[in-house]
Amino acid sequence: MSEGTQQGLHGKDYAVRELFTKQYVLESYQREYTWERRHVVELVTDLANAFLRDWRVDHDGQRYALYRPYFLGPFVCHNVGVKKNLIDGQQRFTTLHLLLMHIERLLKEQGNEGSAGMVGGMVRRYAAGQYHYTIDVEERRACLEALRAGTEFDPTPATVSVQNLWERAQDVAEALPAALRDECLPIFADWLADRVFLVEIAVDDRDLGWEIFETMNDRGAGLTSLDLLKSFVLSQVDRGQEQINAAWRKMVTDLSAFGRHYPSKFFETLFLARYAAADGSDDEKIERAFHEWVRNQPERVGMKRRGQDYSDFVLNTIARAAEQYGLLLEAARTRTPGLDTVYYNASNGIDSQFLLILAAIQLEDSPQAVRDKAQLVANYLDLFFILRITNNDSAVQAQDFKEEVQRLLPAVRKASSVEDLRKLFGREAAGLPDGFTGVEKLSLHNNRKHIRYLLARLTAFVEVECGRPDEVDRYLGWPVGAAGDSPPWEIEHVWANKYSLHVQTGVANEEDFKRERNRLGGLLLLEKPTNASFGADLYGEKLPHYFRQNILAASLNPGSYKRNPGFAKFQKKWSLEDFFIPYPDSFDKKAIDQRGTLYRQLCERVWRIDQLGFIEAAVLPSARASSTQRRKPRYGVQIADLMRVGLLSEGTKLRGELKRARRVFDATITSSGKIRLESSGEEFKSLSAAGAAATGSVSSPGWDFWQIAQPDANHIPLAVIRRQAIERGLLDQNP
Repeated sequence: MSEGTQQGLHGKDYAVRELFTKQYVLESYQREYTWERRHVVELVTDLANAFLRDWRVDHDGQRYALYRPYFLGPFVCHNVGVKKNLIDGQQRFTTLHLLLMHIERLLKEQGNEGSAGMVGGMVRRYAAGQYHYTIDVEERRACLEALRAGTEFDPTPATVSVQNLWERAQDVAEALPAALRDECLPIFADWLADRVFLVEIAVDDRDLGWEIFETMNDRGAGLTSLDLLKSFVLSQVDRGQEQINAAWRKMVTDLSAFGRHYPSKFFETLFLARYAAADGSDDEKIERAFHEWVRNQPERVGMKRRGQDYSDFVLNTIARAAEQYGLLLEAARTRTPGLDTVYYNASNGIDSQFLLILAAIQLEDSPQAVRDKAQLVANYLDLFFILRITNNDSAVQAQDFKEEVQRLLPAVRKASSVEDLRKLFGREAAGLPDGFTGVEKLSLHNNRKHIRYLLARLTAFVEVECGRPDEVDRYLGWPVGAAGDSPPWEIEHVWANKYSLHVQTGVANEEDFKRERNRLGGLLLLEKPTNASFGADLYGEKLPHYFRQNILAASLNPGSYKRNPGFAKFQKKWSLEDFFIPYPDSFDKKAIDQRGTLYRQLCERVWRIDQLGFIEAAVLPSARASSTQRRKPRYGVQIADLMRVGLLSEGTKLRGELKRARRVFDATITSSGKIRLESSGEEFKSLSAAGAAATGSVSSPGWDFWQIAQPDANHIPLAVIRRQAIERGLLDQNP
């Protein structure tokens, strides 16, 4: 710890553990929590990446103390009795508080009460006969209690700040990488507590704190990479500086309409998309300070000679590319005909689509070519996303898509025309694994947002093909307010949540009932008021209501098949007559199976290669493996890796035990290295995801949870097998 002191002002660096064992209050001018999704995702992703760059599966639990520290900046406070008034820094503090709360819940789900207790002590503390949250704001209490308990919370009546708090908490949960929800979670919690630092600027009186707050937020802002790049370009131009300055100002003004950070984000994205080395060696330099990267090698962006090259860079390259980038940002914010999938990807957090689209677009492309290329790129990433969702691949976060984008980048740069892209993505799509084989077994567990997206797309597809309006943005409900004051949409279970009402549906017991109820074939998408009004009714009571809803829901009712030419024409067009089946009397386990088959058929049509604009092509088995590969993180070990070196094989039986509930779960390793749950038949690439789905929890330490089943009950944890592979150097060998 370091310390500096001036009269009335004290500065110290503190680890998160030290800071979050104290209690903070907020004055009225500081009570609004205003961070947006991008701020939260950026903070959580940066913390995760900082930890994962050092963590390895063979590190013991104390090794984290030697990992590189991470600095989160300064904050300003002053003492108010035993509490601290947080004058500046509450956005970071609140987001860290949400992250700690989520980690505490995950650790409890894993059964790690020791680590959960450690983190819980930073979330809240007991004093004066009751619990007090670290950031003590009364209006937040109900929201925070729901988040800790993992229960539902209706933020509608709350203040805008509390509504935002609830939404950002969901973003925290989504942004935390799957790699951190496994065995390394308790180590990450310790690292976050002891190796992440902030500098406290403590003041003796409130007025001095307010002066520092104003100085830090309103005055003395340092020059950014954007400012320094502009200065460098202008220094290399002898004539026409006013014209260049005007063009630069227009670019900044236009892009700033989407948010203050977008002009800088534009340059970073453009340089990565079109000019950075294909092997990724430039990426960190560009992301850290793109102006320095340009100054050191201006010829990389076409500025070889002083004067005209620099002028052309701004007036031609930057001006045109900024227009193209602005078009994409607008399409991501508001669904635009011809660019619909850009909007879908934005709703799913696939921001790296902009990088790949800018790589595909050329400056001389016509407006139509720009739109066509953007839609093709977005369509491929959406297909990549939905296949992972439907096959229970948990790698669907920002970093996972960045890896795929970087893999495709060299080939996309070389594809000069729309036709070239159609052929490229046709080959790539043909090489994607699994197809929609997992849809019929897919169920609702820790993937609610993804299941909602899938149902939204299928519901909209049926509606549009039957001649109704395309209201997918209403179904998605993103961004908030995009569809005016229309009510939100929710996932509806056809089976009411009461086992005793469904004993005649073919389920053996209550566990079987819960599992079948959550299968995709037993789910619909309905408006929230409608869902709430009859969601707990028996199927026969719901059926008349379904008839008045969207066609996918109404298709359960026999009335939808009478005097409905639009629906009949749709079924015939897509050869779906055998898959749309009415259920006039009951909806049993067989019906869920049949609806699952229907949903698979719909997926295969919505995301059919020619529907996406791709040209179908055969692909060699080694095509994806032979593509340009980036550096892979050394912490990633999968079942398939252990199969490759002969330590595991297809058909290996696994056993998992939830000791606190005295429950046992069985699974089998498939030929593709997935884990198939015996109870449901669902397959998972991740051991943690398989464990969480089996136990009905949010998180599972998969490598410790799953063991190789032995006849004598001395089951062998998969973590032991992995350790053997690492110690023997087997995983260092090339495939």
